[in-house]
Amino acid sequence: MPSHNLNTPESLEKLAGSAYTGVFELLHTGISIASTEGTFLYCNKSFLEMFNLPEDIRGRYVSEFFLTAERGVMATIRTRKMTINSSVTKSNSQGVSFRYPVLDAKGKLLGVIIESISTSIGKDKLLTLLETVRNLEEKAGYFERQSQKKPGMLYTFESIVGESEAMLAMKKRGRRFARSNEPILLFGESGTGKELIAQALHSSSPRSGKPFVAVNCAALPHDLMESELFGYDTGAFTGARSGGMKGKFELADKGTIFLDEIGELSLPMQAKLLRVLESGEIQKIAHLGRLHSDFRLIAATNKNLANLVDEGTFREDLYHRLNILELNIPPLRERTSDIPLLTRYFIEQIVGYERAREIHVSHELYRVFGLYPWRGNIRELKNVLTFAIYTLEDDEGEGRVLTLHHLPDRFLRELHSEHPRTAEAIQPEERDLAKAGAQAERKTLAAVLASTHYNKTLAARVLGISRNKLYRKMRDLGLYSPLEEQ
Repeated sequence: MPSHNLNTPESLEKLAGSAYTGVFELLHTGISIASTEGTFLYCNKSFLEMFNLPEDIRGRYVSEFFLTAERGVMATIRTRKMTINSSVTKSNSQGVSFRYPVLDAKGKLLGVIIESISTSIGKDKLLTLLETVRNLEEKAGYFERQSQKKPGMLYTFESIVGESEAMLAMKKRGRRFARSNEPILLFGESGTGKELIAQALHSSSPRSGKPFVAVNCAALPHDLMESELFGYDTGAFTGARSGGMKGKFELADKGTIFLDEIGELSLPMQAKLLRVLESGEIQKIAHLGRLHSDFRLIAATNKNLANLVDEGTFREDLYHRLNILELNIPPLRERTSDIPLLTRYFIEQIVGYERAREIHVSHELYRVFGLYPWRGNIRELKNVLTFAIYTLEDDEGEGRVLTLHHLPDRFLRELHSEHPRTAEAIQPEERDLAKAGAQAERKTLAAVLASTHYNKTLAARVLGISRNKLYRKMRDLGLYSPLEEQ
């Protein structure tokens, strides 16, 4: 193929629509090209047939068809690095894909070229390829652990745990909202992680290199709120700090200010906030002259602000000024497929990665976690796991298992009130990888593999074992992914 001057995304799109792609039609390997937004620009016939896709796919988002889009094409777009892992469509068509970022001379991303391997290459060759991919994923997993979020670092959408459909949709919308300069209003129940989402919005915004300032409006007395938000000059009041104090809005200049529990602001403070939003002018206590701050506001609440407006406790004009870009954070009960990932993540947080590998979670525990109402959401899940881990006996040794026996009484009482028949039938069985019989062990493995779409890295993390041990178990128990069985 003659060389092309790929200096702009438009040139890649022209290439995708040119006659030169005809050579791709001669290949048995699936080839496709995606834009920097994650839409298909081109797919050869082999790619369409391999994944059972419609011919009119051009211009449509990869995530419309692929369950693995976030950790595949979108991951390559975000990181500018090649990704290698399985591709799974919503109709359960599968393949192995290599996704290559196309960069210009200055390192700007122009798009992504995807090469997908069909199962028609034969089982032996496919298993050899999968083994190579597994080794690469193992190394990638090591480096990923080394680069996990460290104390003091802000969260990003990539570091927030969640692969459920509800979370992927929320993250996708959040990334779009982050590019705007308008206020964002986060709705979410207590414990859903609103501040983490606010941090991710800031990290994805053009202001990411500037300050992120967080204020909990429910944690400060009303008489201190004004000085906290707007600051004061020397002599503002008795006991004022010499030299005055900068307020949160001033500190957030060029960056982001996050007001959590904004429904708790008093009406006078709501009026001052509205003025700041409309003019950018800060009314600093005892300050002579004007101060301005260029900030982006993210507000959060677990209350229905429209109802507060009707009750007269929240200003209607402020509500409409805030309610431009709404982002709803799903409660845990609406994303129960994320519970295994969150469980493993919290165990690693509580005891560290190495010790977490020794702790397994029984199948029965995952089952009741899926039934529990989780009124405290992710915060409650972490609290329950913390209790369970610290009730493990020291002499349980390697292969320690979290079962119903380790759960706090309050959890079991709540479960009984929600599902009395289920709770009465539950017995603290030890049906995990370490202590279960072969039948229950196989059932546990099969359930986790299915829930992770046969992503071996995720499955191993959920089960708390190494990838090599997972593959040995799969081989011994006759468990293969649909891709490997063909």
